Amino acid sequence: MKTTGFLCLLSCLFLQSAYSQQAKTYQTKEINSTITIDGVINEKVWEEVSWAGDFIQTEPENGAQPTFNTQFKILYDQTNLYVAIKAFDKQADRIVVSHMPRDFFDGDYVEINIDSDFDRKDAFSFTVTAAGIRGDEHILTSDNWFNDWNPSWTTKTSIDQEGWTAELEIPLTELEIYEKKEKWGIQVNRSLERLDEGSSWTSIPDEDKWVESFGLLEGIENTPIGKRFTYQEEILHELLQEDFKALYHSLKISYPSLYRYRSEEYMNHFYTQTLANLQEGNTLRDFYKIISSFISKIGDGHMKVAFPTYFFESEYENKKRFPFKVTFLKEEAFIAENYSGNDLLSHARILSIEGESIQSLTSKIAEFIPSDGYNVTGKYHKMADNFSFYYSLVSDTSDSINIDFVPEGQTNVQSASVGLIPESTIRQIMVDKHLSPSETTFDYKRKGDVGVMTLSTFNYPDSFMPFVDESFKEIAEANLKKLILDLRGNGGGEESNAIHLYSYLTTGPFLYYDRYEVNAPPQKTIDQESTLISYETLNFFSSISAIDGENRCILSKLEPLGDQFLDPKQLISPKSENHFDGEVVVLIDGGSFSATSEVCAIMQRDKRATFIGGETGGGFDGNTSGIYDQITLPNSRLTIKVPLVKYVSAVEEADFLYGRGVIPDFSVNAYGKTSRDQMMDFALKYLRR
Repeated sequence: MKTTGFLCLLSCLFLQSAYSQQAKTYQTKEINSTITIDGVINEKVWEEVSWAGDFIQTEPENGAQPTFNTQFKILYDQTNLYVAIKAFDKQADRIVVSHMPRDFFDGDYVEINIDSDFDRKDAFSFTVTAAGIRGDEHILTSDNWFNDWNPSWTTKTSIDQEGWTAELEIPLTELEIYEKKEKWGIQVNRSLERLDEGSSWTSIPDEDKWVESFGLLEGIENTPIGKRFTYQEEILHELLQEDFKALYHSLKISYPSLYRYRSEEYMNHFYTQTLANLQEGNTLRDFYKIISSFISKIGDGHMKVAFPTYFFESEYENKKRFPFKVTFLKEEAFIAENYSGNDLLSHARILSIEGESIQSLTSKIAEFIPSDGYNVTGKYHKMADNFSFYYSLVSDTSDSINIDFVPEGQTNVQSASVGLIPESTIRQIMVDKHLSPSETTFDYKRKGDVGVMTLSTFNYPDSFMPFVDESFKEIAEANLKKLILDLRGNGGGEESNAIHLYSYLTTGPFLYYDRYEVNAPPQKTIDQESTLISYETLNFFSSISAIDGENRCILSKLEPLGDQFLDPKQLISPKSENHFDGEVVVLIDGGSFSATSEVCAIMQRDKRATFIGGETGGGFDGNTSGIYDQITLPNSRLTIKVPLVKYVSAVEEADFLYGRGVIPDFSVNAYGKTSRDQMMDFALKYLRR
């Protein structure tokens, strides 16, 4: 036994030694000289490190020699990491150069992946195309690349007879360096489009171990450690003012709906007032509330403020949560799922928490939640999704909370002390009680003479469209004349899916959008240092935009966007086969958002359906979404997700409340164990009236 264990130990040591010998290593160096990012590697300081190369083909033949060589160099100072990549090409005139928005990986490109905490699990990816277009992703796992991560960094490219060159300047703050490391993991990749060829610096024997296959970057021991703010740590007011100025500057340059629901005078006043109030330091939590409150005033439910990545790892994920989930009916709160062990709390109505009324709490929380226009139902839907988190913004909790509540079916007020529990415990309770969310995304069934179609999303066109086609075929074959569309909680998705659905219901050709507005006037060039938002996307929009008769900047040349945007002036024809001419009832609530609100507005415009439930969470007149970018505030590291396309629905002739959602014809607010059945019963009774 001891001999076997000793042999195993020797085997493990041998394998570790073999890995260290096989892993490619690059030796970088700290510099004091200035590097100008222009795509030309001509500064003398670049000569202080060697070129690395000897790439290995990954596609189409993994392990083969690439058609052309690729080389790179890496330097750093106390602020930035500098990367030079030379992509040799003997047919430089055939390099595929494609001018697209940020994160569109069209044409030839190179990228560097950096595992800066050297955990060999997650990493950061920085890509640049031959056209100089940036792309970036946070590699969370080998099969989960988070594309919405958009850090602030600089790059330039140049093409010559030898091929093309990329020069990158990556701020060390974007690499989230919070511990000293003697080495990082790195990988450099290249894509050569015309040959469908990919190559990498190190071999990739297993895609599932992508980050583990990285080579090593050494010589980075002197990189500074980034600042990680705790939940209650105070940040200097000068730094917060700098962040807030950067945010508003970026929004004014890039965001097309800044004054959609509020006047420019109002927003400027609110900005000035907020900036003036930042005269003292604030904790990260309080600054999050300040930024969230400012964003919520804009009136865009697609915008989102988030804490830094490390915050959820080191702070919030370790916090205990409420042992229940809530739901809201107007301003009343009910316990939807109970994990506390106190059966009296199941489906109880909450009156107060720690002595503060639920109305007071939700009023405070609503200030931090963005929604379309002046809509409230969307705020409460989001609040219910993560009430424990939102409550932590307005109140400090320890290990328990005191709540006053009214048990279901009773009128007497009771009180209870409820212990908070970790997220992992909640997940296990949900499994034990079979409380896991339903996996049903699309469902169709008959209830007597009524067809009921449940659509929980407008995503997944490959499965959505066949499902809708088959459902209307069944409806036609059964000769049904009454249909319920259950769109409650449907957060939206692809407008092509929503249009596909409505083409079965409409009585004639219809328009869906009126126009797409952007904040990129024709031929206006945005410099990459002037904003934290993507300059590539704005410059791309500028090349395909025009000023219309109302002096609005609209997307006018849609061909370069492929099938992402339909022509708003083109009438859409109804389906001829299995078309449904019967009566339609649509169930909606505050979770009916984005594309769901859009298609509901079109149906209400055309008087094609009766709406039952609550006001949709999305705006009647459209939304701002489509192509996104992200602002990362330089000091606090808060991130703001920013949509860049203002969709205006073709509803201007309809009778609606501006800044509100689709208002139901019958407002039904029922709550309890059978609440959804009660609402469905109302719809069935209405159709059988």
